Amino acid sequence: MTAVRTTAPAAALCLLLTLAVSGCTPGEQDVPEKGAIVFATGSDLSSSGIRQDLIHAWEKEHDRTVRIVELPDTADGQRSQLLAAGQSGIGGYDVLNLDVAWTAEFAEAGVIRPWPASLDGDFLGSVAKTVEYDGKVWGVPFNTDAGLLYYRKDILDAYHHGAPSTWDELKEVAAEVTKDYNLKAAHDAAAGKKKRPTMYGMVAQLRPYEGLTVNTLESAWVYGGDPEATSFTKGEQVGALQLGVAELKNRLDTIMPHEATAMDETESRRWFADGRALFMRNWPVEYASVARKLTPGKEFDVTQLPARTGDGKRMSVLGGQNLAISAGSKRPAGARSLIEALTGAGSERCLLERGFAATRNSAYRDGPTAPRCPLPPRDAERGGPGAPEPRPDPRTLHEALLAAEPRPRSAHYQTFSKVVQLGVSAFLNGRGGTAIADRLAREADDALGGRGAPTTKRPADDG
Repeated sequence: MTAVRTTAPAAALCLLLTLAVSGCTPGEQDVPEKGAIVFATGSDLSSSGIRQDLIHAWEKEHDRTVRIVELPDTADGQRSQLLAAGQSGIGGYDVLNLDVAWTAEFAEAGVIRPWPASLDGDFLGSVAKTVEYDGKVWGVPFNTDAGLLYYRKDILDAYHHGAPSTWDELKEVAAEVTKDYNLKAAHDAAAGKKKRPTMYGMVAQLRPYEGLTVNTLESAWVYGGDPEATSFTKGEQVGALQLGVAELKNRLDTIMPHEATAMDETESRRWFADGRALFMRNWPVEYASVARKLTPGKEFDVTQLPARTGDGKRMSVLGGQNLAISAGSKRPAGARSLIEALTGAGSERCLLERGFAATRNSAYRDGPTAPRCPLPPRDAERGGPGAPEPRPDPRTLHEALLAAEPRPRSAHYQTFSKVVQLGVSAFLNGRGGTAIADRLAREADDALGGRGAPTTKRPADDG
């Protein structure tokens, strides 16, 4: 491509734009504010494409173009690409769609700039925490997530059980129901009837990636772990982490298939939807995919994760994404306008109606005070005019979000997560014995404080 020289008129235009847009300096070959906004994001995991629809609506209203740069499928791949581009200054991104666990790291790395305003009070309190670091706000919550318990309602009804209220009850029901269910399935198969797959009590995300860290934290919180704690080697935190890891191992040995140690959100959802699991821990965004195979409210349903013994508190790790302005953006005014539109009350209502968990309390309201989605009904190609996206009961989802807690907010969170992944994965796969669980609290502390790196071998490296 032939280089374009900056002409005198262009330089004059750049000088004028400097008054409104940071990053434009005389003599610099710059893209004016009317240029395309570059939006870096992972895939739209909903089946509705709602995030792209909202972006297209903003383009039409503002007569501007948004160029969507789709990042790698994995969270690690997305994070690495965004950090590398931001630190090298060659990415050209304006808006970054970031996992809620990345705020501190990206702020410390100078990849994002502080958000120029405080958040309004409509955002869920736990969600608002995920954009706060070092006394500043670094972005705006886009969509959120809370872990939910998926369960086979039809099968539980047949055995006169409802959704379990505690983890102990879940294990008891899972063991009882699957034992009888599989015996009857074997008998039916012997009699020439249609063969049914073996049903396990539960599936979850236990592959050594971020999903394993999430499941570990939730299990530790069941045993008294404090989501706000900054140390895993003091007081009850030590025992909570060790007991939580031991509990994951117990579930794996009693009610879960060993294949769960290789499962992510998609694979565990497949097992559940195919009739191979009675319960599943997963995110709300998987609801619509399950609904393609099982009938919502009849064959399956969702509820909050079971409560911990003692205080009966139901807790989940908070998931989701936040939008931030890239530190190197040449179009910060347009980036801010786009972010404000995507995270407004009407847009959040759209997200809720089409498969995501909204970040604003108002999105969950009913009646005349509830915000309305400004988008037209879905077209025939996406399910027919006005066809709603299958989604969890908003009340259940809202309750789960109110009880959800952020992951440890540290610039070194990724190192912490890797320590957890490697240590817990080795323990679940029977390598290292209890020594791994005993060492995990100290290594987790060192990681959060930036004092260490993972020392446990990856499962694939174990001979």
